[in-house]
Amino acid sequence: MKNWLDSIYSDGTPGFVSDADPKLGDSITVSVRLYKTSPVKKVFLRKMTNGAEEYIDMEKGETKGNLTYYKAQIKINEPSVKYIFVFMTEDIIYYYNQAGVTTYVPDYRHDFVILADNHRPDWVNGAVFYQIFPERFCNGDRSNDVRNAEYEYNGIPTIHMDNWDDKPLLPDQGRAVDFFGGDIQGIIQKIPYLKELGVTAIYLNPVFTAYSTHKYDCIDFFHVDPHFGGDEALAKLSEALHENDMKLVLDISINHTGIKHPWTEEKPEFYFKNPDGSLKGWAGFASLPVLDYRNEELRDLIYRGENSVLRKWLKPPYNIDGWRFDVADVLARNDEVQLSSGVWREVCDAIREEKEDAIIIGEHWADCNEYLQGDLWTTPMNYYGYGRIIRQFIGLPELFVSRNRDLAQVDYKMTAMDVVKRTADHYSSIPQAIADCQMNLFDSHDIPRVHNYKKIDFPKWKIAVLSQLLWTGIPCIYYGDEQGIDGYTEHDAGFRYPMNWDEITGKRADFFRIYRRMIQLRRNEKAFAQGGRKVLFSDGKILAVSRFHGDNMFACIISMEDETKTISLPLWQIGAAGTLDVTDEFGEIVSIRENSEDLVLEIPPFSSYILRLLPV
Repeated sequence: MKNWLDSIYSDGTPGFVSDADPKLGDSITVSVRLYKTSPVKKVFLRKMTNGAEEYIDMEKGETKGNLTYYKAQIKINEPSVKYIFVFMTEDIIYYYNQAGVTTYVPDYRHDFVILADNHRPDWVNGAVFYQIFPERFCNGDRSNDVRNAEYEYNGIPTIHMDNWDDKPLLPDQGRAVDFFGGDIQGIIQKIPYLKELGVTAIYLNPVFTAYSTHKYDCIDFFHVDPHFGGDEALAKLSEALHENDMKLVLDISINHTGIKHPWTEEKPEFYFKNPDGSLKGWAGFASLPVLDYRNEELRDLIYRGENSVLRKWLKPPYNIDGWRFDVADVLARNDEVQLSSGVWREVCDAIREEKEDAIIIGEHWADCNEYLQGDLWTTPMNYYGYGRIIRQFIGLPELFVSRNRDLAQVDYKMTAMDVVKRTADHYSSIPQAIADCQMNLFDSHDIPRVHNYKKIDFPKWKIAVLSQLLWTGIPCIYYGDEQGIDGYTEHDAGFRYPMNWDEITGKRADFFRIYRRMIQLRRNEKAFAQGGRKVLFSDGKILAVSRFHGDNMFACIISMEDETKTISLPLWQIGAAGTLDVTDEFGEIVSIRENSEDLVLEIPPFSSYILRLLPV
């Protein structure tokens, strides 16, 4: 039985909005589609105009296959235009917003939103991020390596690791001063490799002068660490990347500095204090004193001044394309001093004043809806709306819950419906222009790599990789994941192994093949780069999601079931009529019973497929 309500669909992508990035004052056409025999008598677009509700009659337009489109023209009269759709039948009025269909008038929090004069970078469509931990990626210049006992950090002399193939030292030995010599010149040398993989944007962990391997203990925001090659090396990297049509995003913590920063002695008023007068450390780490943005001079130095930190690196000769902000969730927050809202407003305005389309990425692991309405961040590191979800779905502990000793004892197996609801919690409350920019990652320098868990075999890892095509946003690959890099899960030293630059063979080649094909699909198929997203099936531990842009359509299936299941995908809901082939986009043969508007498949345990679909 076809329920016409299941066919209702619209979003803010080019398939349903004539101009997804309009200017203030423009008029655009918005459309919604539904099954052609739906019992609707009228369709309205309810627009919020200067705070008041306005109902606009939608005109019945073309029918494509089994779906009829209704269209209306609206004026972008204010910076953020909100709307929903209203369907009138004989005896029921239905309301449709980003959260779905209801028979009651919904609140405004899940309205569709069009942003005027939006700052979304034009390179987002088809973009693929690659995160690099510079010290462990490639040693391109051995002359700038940290030497043995060159200096001490927290009382531990530096250690030069002579063999690139060695494992990082254990935490009680290394203490973040075991250096392999990775540097910016090494990244420049590996640009051909990154191009072959298909990467379009590089996100670097901190490169500014600091004593540790991770560099979050900065002692000079205005200069690149000489052990990475200094300022000149960064300028050369930026130039080389841009010549190869790739973007560069830098990482910074403006929440704290290292305890050895000169400001701690020369400008103690820049920091929060403990009751005893000592500098307050972030998360209890005395080595990372927290900056106090009540100080106007500090604001000028970090972002307001013409030659401030954030502005300097956006300008020539560095020309970076955006910033990733470490611990962005806690910036300018300290008990009774709560300045976060105002500081973030000033920071984002300053960045966009310098470079209008710079991407702004905030590290936030939980719900950060208030930052994602178009005027502040472009995206968080999307752990909440993607990474934490997919990791738990494939059988790993929930990242936050597992940090509590008592809660960690509950080994809950996430269902497909859990995935759908948790994803909707995030995406249904943000504008499409922001959703398209979500930085979707499941591994990073802060969390154990998925494939290093003993319980995660290749099929389960493949589910995680393919899932990056199921979610709206930009895939972000953590260096080495594409080769199944070695490591362990107990401490962050295990997430930061040196990159293996031997010839890619054997199991490493299997990893590389999957990632390369995923990236090809992301970059070259409009369904993934600019398309809509609709859940077709979510039951037990099987999730099927369609991605589509016009006739470019795919069905994406991931299963964590431990036995073969038969599922039926209602392709009629998206105007599809079966698959192009019984072989999926990764060369897997799919067992298909019925290949029509209701696609019936047999899904083996722990499997994943991307199927190209045919239009009706």
